[in-house]
Amino acid sequence: MTTIFSQVAFNEIFEASEQNDPPISDGFVTRWKIPELIGQGIGQFFELRQGLSLLINDYKLRHDLAIADDSRPDSCLHYGFCVGSERFRIDNTAVNSRQHVLWGKGMSEGKVTELPAVEQAIWIEVHIMPELLYSFVGDASGQLPAAFEHLVKPPDEERSLDIGTTTPGMQVALQQILHCPYQDMTQKMYLEGKIWELTALLLELLKAKQELPSNIGQLKPEDVDRICYAKKLLLNRLDNPPSLTELARQVGLNDCTLKRGFRQVFGKTAFSYLHDYRLEQARQLLTTGEMKVAEVAEAIGFADRSYFAAAFRKKFGYNPSSLKRKR
Repeated sequence: MTTIFSQVAFNEIFEASEQNDPPISDGFVTRWKIPELIGQGIGQFFELRQGLSLLINDYKLRHDLAIADDSRPDSCLHYGFCVGSERFRIDNTAVNSRQHVLWGKGMSEGKVTELPAVEQAIWIEVHIMPELLYSFVGDASGQLPAAFEHLVKPPDEERSLDIGTTTPGMQVALQQILHCPYQDMTQKMYLEGKIWELTALLLELLKAKQELPSNIGQLKPEDVDRICYAKKLLLNRLDNPPSLTELARQVGLNDCTLKRGFRQVFGKTAFSYLHDYRLEQARQLLTTGEMKVAEVAEAIGFADRSYFAAAFRKKFGYNPSSLKRKR
């Protein structure tokens, strides 16, 4: 049986519960009990700094719930993660423990969120005021990069909603948040650092998705996320790249899906992409004039200088040593 609440009625249940069992706050973190009418568990709200906060709900529902959100302007960006066995649906779109949800600023759409009663659920949610995000990722004039502009809509325009895959790097940060080893001010600093790490990983994934070609066939959205993450892992190990099998295992895909999907998304195989990227990096390093040709070849993962020179000449039409002579 599913119990249906409006967002207002759902909030009123918490307010009534707090009359009998008030939240406990030390100025940094506020803790409260989940109302018995809803289930059991603990909620925590961390005020990390003005415009940045963290919510952690660890709970078990008494029965399935459906919450109908009201349409209203939302001045914050929010992102949240399912941890453990939690599953839910937003307007019939399933979200599971391997996914995250990112809501932009703008008009809340009045969507219905369905929460099933599971053994135990943990929901981690971050709230960021746009002005604070501008200070980290905005340009000199305070504007967001084009890939992120859709996150900040006017109050009368429908806010954006993105459901994506939670990468292994995000999963590590989430576990570190849940098992923070510090207290008081040190805890505050640690949690804020992890929140910005999560934010960076989310924005990097979002930027990669925004830059994808529109024609990517029938790939599942979660597979596209994993393929983008595979590209990141590949480029982070220029000098010692993983095998295709290892790369597929790290991102949670099988070899065939990764091989076929990488070509579909990026227009070439994973290792053709890596090869071209290495040579582009080599040209940039040589242009600075600070490294010898042999040093550049080694830095980008070419053990054989002759092979590097031949590959460089084939791609650019001139020898790598000619860049050194021009300086």
